[in-house]
Amino acid sequence: MSYLKWLGKELRSINTAGGIMLAFIIGVQLAFYLSAPITGLSTITLVATLVGSACTVYMMIGKPINGLLGLISAIGFIYINWTAGHYASVLDQLVFIALIDLPLIFTWKTWGHKIENGVKFLSKTGWILTLGFILIAWYPMMMAYTALGDSNPLWDSIVLIIGATASLYVFKGYGDSYTLWLLSDFVNIALWVSALFAGYSASSLPMLLTMSFYLATAVYGRFWSIWRGNK
Repeated sequence: MSYLKWLGKELRSINTAGGIMLAFIIGVQLAFYLSAPITGLSTITLVATLVGSACTVYMMIGKPINGLLGLISAIGFIYINWTAGHYASVLDQLVFIALIDLPLIFTWKTWGHKIENGVKFLSKTGWILTLGFILIAWYPMMMAYTALGDSNPLWDSIVLIIGATASLYVFKGYGDSYTLWLLSDFVNIALWVSALFAGYSASSLPMLLTMSFYLATAVYGRFWSIWRGNK
């Protein structure tokens, strides 16, 4: 099967829950877009948030199409975060591209082979080390991005640390990545709530909605994965 044929097949494989969630987010984002001044930034934000939402829906149902969709949305998010002064989030998106999007695109035929024998999970010691690393790295990372002029180094730095760690675990085939995505979504929501109230980014509201949508898909994916694992 060629890549384009496979792509079409994967796009048609969306389930009822994913279709409903995607239809909802498309309608709301279009309403935001059409009710505000239409600019280059707002158009890029619309495309990135819609494609990113589709990416998370397909990831939620275990379809590797999110490689291509993730790449497209990540490029948009890089621009959005750069204009907002979220320089750590820019790096987070680059890590996501390198560890998830590109490998999924280049290994679309064999990506699922790494979990043929079951998804790996961290031990208690692994979780302690992971959380310890996140907490220890937060302060120096925050100081570094403060020096670089990041507009919100407190939340932006932890977005990078958690997001990059989650991307690494996805690359390594660990199911624990869903738990880290949940943490990342909460922190991203805090980041964009802060941006909305501070008023330094015109993309704050649609990005906040998108991060909330990501949280919903991560919760669904987390419990769907558990249900599948117990069948």
